[in-house]
Amino acid sequence: MKSTMPQNQSNWEADKMLDVYIYDYLIKRKLHAAAKAFVTEGKVSTDPVAIDAPGGFLYEWWSVFWDIFISRANEKHSEAGAAYIETQQTKVREQQLQMQQLQLMQQRRCTVTAKRS
Repeated sequence: MKSTMPQNQSNWEADKMLDVYIYDYLIKRKLHAAAKAFVTEGKVSTDPVAIDAPGGFLYEWWSVFWDIFISRANEKHSEAGAAYIETQQTKVREQQLQMQQLQLMQQRRCTVTAKRS
């Protein structure tokens, strides 16, 4: 995927960007009549997209999203999706362990402080 950031980030509008990527997706899927209707009805810009992916950014995003989503609910998933889920679960466990350690340290400090008083 080739990525170029918009020149003026403050003018970025999510709904307009989504429309541009929908148009890009329709064109790359060779749905030209639908793309033309979408541009006409939605007054969508036909400017080049900032992230130009071969299948369209929306298609690639959807593929990754679906793979991760299905990995959580179904045994039929890709190794990449399963690896992502495993990584996220490991991060959660690590954060929980860190919180427990922090709480234990705070309890010890309170105990030491109370004994000194």
